[in-house]
Amino acid sequence: MLDTYGSRYVQPVIERGADRLLKWNFTPNEVTILGGIIGVSTGIFIYNDMHWTAVILLWLSGLFDVLDGTMARKSKTSGFGTVLDLVLDRFVELSVVIALALRYPEYMPIFLILIASFVIAMTLFLAVGASSSRKSEKTFYYQPGIIERTECFILFTLMILFPNWVGGIALIFLLLEVMTITQRFIEARRILR
Repeated sequence: MLDTYGSRYVQPVIERGADRLLKWNFTPNEVTILGGIIGVSTGIFIYNDMHWTAVILLWLSGLFDVLDGTMARKSKTSGFGTVLDLVLDRFVELSVVIALALRYPEYMPIFLILIASFVIAMTLFLAVGASSSRKSEKTFYYQPGIIERTECFILFTLMILFPNWVGGIALIFLLLEVMTITQRFIEARRILR
């Protein structure tokens, strides 16, 4: 939700950052890969109780995730770049959830169901994007939802920084994921008839 409705407020800063990276001859795919590596490393720091390092790296990877898309729209885009971005985003999310699950095994069932909800939500997101004739500024139709990347990172940050509340935050996350799946499914039924 914040990605869809709040991006216009941060986009001017993102545009300048993307322009700078392009001027320094970085490609969107290089920035995607760098962000993916940084994001996946977050799991190591979570598992080793290096909470602030994990949060900083998580949000840095998120910044690169925003910059790569803006760079791609300003330069020559490729379908492979979209695939690379989507796949590395999932690696980052899985790294965080797996690290949290290993660190707090008493909440393993919640984390397993949360991962399942990610799979369902992303499958629905991609299926609607591929099936819809609607277009957005992205490569395919980007279906908005209650939980998008920023909300995901906020909830991850809360779980990382407040380990005593990790189970409750994970349950809230799961509930919001189910609401997003429902929202997207209802929209898909409406727009794909």
